[in-house]
Amino acid sequence: MSKQILILSQSHLEGTTDHVCQWMNHLRIPYLRVNGEDFFHFQNLDDLPGNNEVAAVWYRRKISSFPVKYSLKQTDFNTQYTLKRFLVDEFNGLHSLLFYTIDRHKWLNDPISEDNLNKLHVLSLARQCGISTPFTEVVTTKAAIMHLLDKGKELIVKPVSECIFLEDAEGGQYKMLTKTINNANLHLVPEKFFPSLVQEKIIKKFEIRTFYLDGACYSMAIFSQNNRKTKDDFRNYDNQRPNRTVPYKLPADLERKLDQLMKSLRFRTGSIDLMVDMQGNYHFLEINPEGQFGMVSYPCNYYLEKKLAELLHKNSSHEKEIHQ
Repeated sequence: MSKQILILSQSHLEGTTDHVCQWMNHLRIPYLRVNGEDFFHFQNLDDLPGNNEVAAVWYRRKISSFPVKYSLKQTDFNTQYTLKRFLVDEFNGLHSLLFYTIDRHKWLNDPISEDNLNKLHVLSLARQCGISTPFTEVVTTKAAIMHLLDKGKELIVKPVSECIFLEDAEGGQYKMLTKTINNANLHLVPEKFFPSLVQEKIIKKFEIRTFYLDGACYSMAIFSQNNRKTKDDFRNYDNQRPNRTVPYKLPADLERKLDQLMKSLRFRTGSIDLMVDMQGNYHFLEINPEGQFGMVSYPCNYYLEKKLAELLHKNSSHEKEIHQ
């Protein structure tokens, strides 16, 4: 049996994977797509993709939603949430088995590093590579925030991990976004709170989303600063008046440093968020190894989906040459 390219994704709401697979079909590149939902149809561990069957792996997503229902004899919001977290951990334990059974060099990105990416660690690595980052701190008290504001720093607050969508007991949905903290809204901050990441607020000229692909940077400028909804976070999309986006070329020296950063993480793909201040200085914000790149590919005509399919094929061909 010949080896295939393995694509790990989800069955719903994943247009990026769909488009890469369309290019794989067009280029006649053999592949196997396994969605997280497929794990619920496996009969035993032997049904999981094995190392000998796989030439290269693209880890894109895990799962959209569990295809099986669960219930408790006595239900309430807290117990339902606890059970859901337990089931997520159970699924992750099974899914991550592939990280250990398929040789690490076959993955585009180091799967363990990708699954456990630490935002604070990445900021530290960026600074070691000579990339400018906003002042960053983790605080637990209102007094600490007041001290930073007294230094003349307007702040933003964001998660140490990743933003999530929340749903309350009545089905109401809330999204978590970057927010500004200043003297005007300081009264809303409690005296003590859970450890929270704060950064100096950069007065931006525009934002940049860069998709890094095997040493090359494909960038797009996002003019989000003049829209009230997207001023603090362009992910708070304004569908009525979308931000203007254009292809953008980063300075060669910055691209070299970003390449060094991604190689230090053993990442060959990933979305990088940057900001340009009013003086034209570049500030690194974060990396999302699973970040959407269709939003960069289509407006800028980069054809990243095709380039990714070709990279997977290149990796697959190299693996076959090693074992011939």
